[in-house]
Amino acid sequence: MAEADPAWRSIDELAELVGAYCWLEHRIFELAGAWATGPTEGDDAVAGLRVWCAAASRRHGDLAQRWAEHLPVRAGVDPAELVRAPAGPLAGALDALAAEPDDLARTGVLTGTVLPRVGGVYECHARTAGPVSEGPVLEVLAEAHRELAGEIRSSRTLLEALGPGSGRRDQAGAAIERAFDATRVFPAVRPS
Repeated sequence: MAEADPAWRSIDELAELVGAYCWLEHRIFELAGAWATGPTEGDDAVAGLRVWCAAASRRHGDLAQRWAEHLPVRAGVDPAELVRAPAGPLAGALDALAAEPDDLARTGVLTGTVLPRVGGVYECHARTAGPVSEGPVLEVLAEAHRELAGEIRSSRTLLEALGPGSGRRDQAGAAIERAFDATRVFPAVRPS
């Protein structure tokens, strides 16, 4: 990801970006929550994975709420309408990941691809944000970055304990990477 100079973003650009973050965090909340409540068949390791997914779901639900609180309030604009999937393949790639039947593969893609990509987007935005015009957004970015780093560490430890191949990312991971790369709504990582 290219480093960009801090630049001023219009209220519309920031609204689109924060709306996309809110949508993305809510989608992760939904995915992890659905996986946490899946069938409980399996060994203790799978049960541990479900507990991790439940905790991750809660954290991402909280992050979605924090992003929603930072949507711009303007006359004639419903903030809820700003929360939408960004144009491009990301929504479809996350839907395909949701349909993956293998618990370990899904979690491997979430922790090995989705969360690091989200963290990278947040990190790039933090480097390009204006401290005055985007101060409140910077606070959420810093908090989200810390939470993501801890979540990635804990999930990798859990997956490593499950044995070789448990964190595989294969085609689903590659599809998520391509989807993030093709999603142009993240201006923080696409300097103009």
